[in-house]
Amino acid sequence: MPYISSLQKNIWACYVSPYKDELFTSWYMRLSQSHMVKSHSFGKYYFRNQNFWNRDIDNMPAQELKNIIYNNSPLNYEDIENMFLTSYQYFLFEKHNPLGITSGILPLGIQHRKRKNKGLLYCPICLKTKGYYKKQWRLSISYICCECQILLEDSCPNCDSSICFHRLELGTKTTVLIPALNICSNCKHDLSQTFTKANNEEIITQTKIDNILKQGYSEKTHYSFSYFYLLLNVANLMSRKNDTWGRLRKACEIEFGPLPEKHNNFNTWSIHERFPIISASCKIIDDQDFLRYMISEYNLRLSEFNRDRKLVYFFENIFKNF
Repeated sequence: MPYISSLQKNIWACYVSPYKDELFTSWYMRLSQSHMVKSHSFGKYYFRNQNFWNRDIDNMPAQELKNIIYNNSPLNYEDIENMFLTSYQYFLFEKHNPLGITSGILPLGIQHRKRKNKGLLYCPICLKTKGYYKKQWRLSISYICCECQILLEDSCPNCDSSICFHRLELGTKTTVLIPALNICSNCKHDLSQTFTKANNEEIITQTKIDNILKQGYSEKTHYSFSYFYLLLNVANLMSRKNDTWGRLRKACEIEFGPLPEKHNNFNTWSIHERFPIISASCKIIDDQDFLRYMISEYNLRLSEFNRDRKLVYFFENIFKNF
């Protein structure tokens, strides 16, 4: 490896820079490809005790991993931290859970090196033109690529498999393949071939969500993590049918039409099942006149929302002053 005296580091010979919004595992895959080495072999040689594909390393990075990257790249620790989902602390969530179960982050459902859940999203056009995975594509608040104005996807449109780009290396022991990351690891379908345009209302909703996340501020809740705490709690409440606590869902189905219904965890639903519920939740939180109308028309009660959870002040105050 070349020694850079100004940095006093031994930089990886074929080092590639991460893109501004790139997910760590996406950058790591490109880094190993640039060295013409499989990601497993690259990690075994340079990172030794770090497990890359049988744990959610994007969400649970060890400090030793960050130190190795720092010592072998021109990156500073802030640049390194920005590749991991932990960097959303105080923006998406107030405190990151070191056990890996953190509000707003989609679970991968890792079984050995496979992915049971559809926890990694993608924009077909971005994958084709940019060739990497964005950090925001692991979030349960992401549904639209506002830059391309199309719906995000969470599985292969050909075989419905979860996105596991690290498995593109499997099948050849003696040959190092350099596959494009827009290829399905299961059926080798080009993920960038098909896409669906988003409508104006969907783009406006996602743009507002993206701006709150980026700025760390919401006019209603001040702290962005308080806004997303409320949004995801309302969405979880709305996702469940319940004879006792189901007024909100029943009211929203009258106003918006039938909503998806499943019995498993809301965060493990497909992106197309979650989106109608998140959209309705945004409407309830962002439009106070609409919320007052819902309270009056459908007799919504504060107890349905604050059961087992603490609400943000502005939302609770609407009920108390109604």
